[in-house]
Amino acid sequence: MKRIFLLTALLLTIGIKSFAQQMIPKQKGFEMSYSVFPQSPEKQNYALTAGLISYAKNGNYLFGLAEYSRKYEEYNNYDIPIDTFTFNGGYSLYLWGDRMRNVNINVGIGGIAGYELINRGDEMIYDGSILNSTESFIYGANGKLSVESYLTDHCVFLVSGQLRFLQNSQLGHFQSLFGFGVRYNF
Repeated sequence: MKRIFLLTALLLTIGIKSFAQQMIPKQKGFEMSYSVFPQSPEKQNYALTAGLISYAKNGNYLFGLAEYSRKYEEYNNYDIPIDTFTFNGGYSLYLWGDRMRNVNINVGIGGIAGYELINRGDEMIYDGSILNSTESFIYGANGKLSVESYLTDHCVFLVSGQLRFLQNSQLGHFQSLFGFGVRYNF
């Protein structure tokens, strides 16, 4: 009788497909991404992001990301570097995914706070002009749309677009970023 039960259980488990454990509540992940500012001049304008995420129910997740960005503003054939160091925290909602949840679309909203450094803190520009402001604290909000695709059970490839509203920034109130990245869930 035991053998028949074990044989039946074995046959049932072989016939059932097993699925990867993705987006489990309280599962954590480490994310790294590279983004660019659209309509950038010849100089490389970019943002590097790294941080942690924590899944909630239904594929939603909390995120906390640290970011460094560099953008150049042109002034009389001279590029003024603007460095930004920010922390971005918020919540991302699962919108859509395929049946196996290998490809997902998420939308997120969050807050941003950080520090902006203009011309490496130097007030004087090469032609003798003086900048009004060389550093400031910045804060604001952002919205994010991302497409996430599982490459393996733990590795996720991300493509995202962001729109930000920042106060006290010399780059303007609205900024957009497009990027890609990778997340490792553990």
